[in-house]
Amino acid sequence: MKFVIPAVFVAALVAAPFLPTYYQGLAIYACILAIFATSANISLGQLGLISFGHAAFFGLGAYAAGLLNFYTGMNYWLAVPLAILPGVALGALVGLASLRLSGAYFAIATLVTSEILRLVALNWVSFTRGPMGVVVHRPREKWLEALTGRDFGDLYLMLCILVLALVLFVVSRVNRSLIGRAWVALRDQPKLAESVGIWPLRYKVIAIAMSGGIAALAGGLFVPRVLVLSPDLFSGTLSATALLAAILGGRGAVMGPVLGGIVFAVAPELLRVVDEYRLAIFALLLLVVVRVRPDGLISLFPRRKTVHVRPPSALVEITPRQLPATLSIEHLSRHFGGLKAVEDVSFEVRRGEILGLIGPNGAGKTTCLSLISAFLSPNSGVVRLGQLTLSTLSSHQAAQQGVVRTFQHTTVCMDLSVYENVLIGTHLLLPETTAAAVLRLPAYQQRECKRQALAWAAICFVGLEERANELAGSLAYGEQRMLSIAVALATRPGFLLLDEPAAGLNHTEALVLARLLTGLREKGFTIAIVDHNLRMMMKLCDRIVVLHHGRMLAEGDPVTVRNTPAVIEAYLGTSDEPEKQGATDA
Repeated sequence: MKFVIPAVFVAALVAAPFLPTYYQGLAIYACILAIFATSANISLGQLGLISFGHAAFFGLGAYAAGLLNFYTGMNYWLAVPLAILPGVALGALVGLASLRLSGAYFAIATLVTSEILRLVALNWVSFTRGPMGVVVHRPREKWLEALTGRDFGDLYLMLCILVLALVLFVVSRVNRSLIGRAWVALRDQPKLAESVGIWPLRYKVIAIAMSGGIAALAGGLFVPRVLVLSPDLFSGTLSATALLAAILGGRGAVMGPVLGGIVFAVAPELLRVVDEYRLAIFALLLLVVVRVRPDGLISLFPRRKTVHVRPPSALVEITPRQLPATLSIEHLSRHFGGLKAVEDVSFEVRRGEILGLIGPNGAGKTTCLSLISAFLSPNSGVVRLGQLTLSTLSSHQAAQQGVVRTFQHTTVCMDLSVYENVLIGTHLLLPETTAAAVLRLPAYQQRECKRQALAWAAICFVGLEERANELAGSLAYGEQRMLSIAVALATRPGFLLLDEPAAGLNHTEALVLARLLTGLREKGFTIAIVDHNLRMMMKLCDRIVVLHHGRMLAEGDPVTVRNTPAVIEAYLGTSDEPEKQGATDA
């Protein structure tokens, strides 16, 4: 497939001048619709955000290019690239304004944006001429026609094919970069994304701004076909067409919108023989295809679903980041209404040790871990890393400072391979820009090699190297828990917070986990672990903090804690049955 797609585009360019005028118009519309659907597919396929108002970007690009040409006399083909800028700006604004919106709320927000722009175009008569619209003259380049011997239709179609190929190239490269991995993590496992330092706002803005820019480009290319700027360019019908084309072709797949665009351009024309019923028949065909092929038409073609990894030539060591010596938790409290989940808790996590947090169910252990990792804000108290106050930061900022956590429930991207999951964890290692992701200069390749080497080292450390190319969803539960730890290790954490890593593991798997954590301590990692496996915790931890009803009950080495009467009474049972109760909990 690597060479098939370029060959198809080359063949299309060669064949374009030989198509009859009618079919040229159809092909032009298919190309523009494919570009438009590609823009909708970025927010839909990469972030899982449905846009009901994507025509806002499309119409804005069309009006920007058309009005620049109409009022300034600028060459239309020079105005089209400039028309991308308003689409990018609007996309960034929508991304900023809708940071915490998802699902139907995001769809409604984009729909409102589109309707606002439609009303502006309709009522700003002095500038847009309102419902009468603006007539744009066909932007012919006679010198180019004379030079190439081709007429406007030939050159227009060839330009649309070239622009579509360029858009797909850019989108493909971004999807397969650090930025694309961040999008997938935010879509499938937003908590995992933040825990490895991915900033949701930044990558949501990048995605929607990029989507808006591509949609505006499609709008600019569309004007020479219709030659009229009208408020209908912001219509919901156009938004629905782009969205349905992306879904029909295959959301998330780069070539999916191309297939969807071709179908939406060609099928209605083929059904003109039954003009009265063509829309109903087309809708029925669409439903059948989506029902039979939920992954879209792209699923009819073989494609590689995962990135296959080869062991790097130069192996690297998994080592912790050098951070201040102590993570201090000072008088930490968190209340949920009348429930005091954590109340006035103070302790330290010292460099190079394994600290255990134990306590009965509901003791506040996970809440405490969430407060330390900045996934929750305290009602009072602070968490300090050296002189830095972590409790004032967001969760992704805490991860950037080296405080990384895992979760009670498995948080891995099931549809990605083991290797791709761990590669997400290298996000903090070396930052990238969108331009670097597209150009792939040697410096980028070197940084990517470093990320890949670190990901492979983390996979090997947890013993999953033989399953690196398999989907995470195919792993056994215990292996998924190990994969979660590998993702966290790929961030090179200074402080690793593990939330019940032994939950659901059998005795053999728990022993493997204990050996793994011991190995991490020997490498200089600092670990705070919450777990109910008391036997493992007593053997593994250097110090233990006991929580009960949100308060700290005891702190010290395992022997001291085990023999503390208050701990025996609150956690282990009566004083003459500690061993039996501890074995039961283990």
